[in-house]
Amino acid sequence: MSNVEKKGFVSPAWPKHLEPGSHAVTEIVAPFSGANSPFGDDLILPMPAEKTNYVHPYTRINR
Repeated sequence: MSNVEKKGFVSPAWPKHLEPGSHAVTEIVAPFSGANSPFGDDLILPMPAEKTNYVHPYTRINR
């Protein structure tokens, strides 16, 4: 057992290219609980519909 190579990570999904001394951001080190948003942490939900730039699709029927 003394010749076993130590791995610096537990999960196979853990990032492999980190700077020395740094760690991946997880829920443990995040400033709040839950998953981090891919759209940024300054997004407040629910968002007003006017700020989403959403245009509902319109189907024009040929007659």
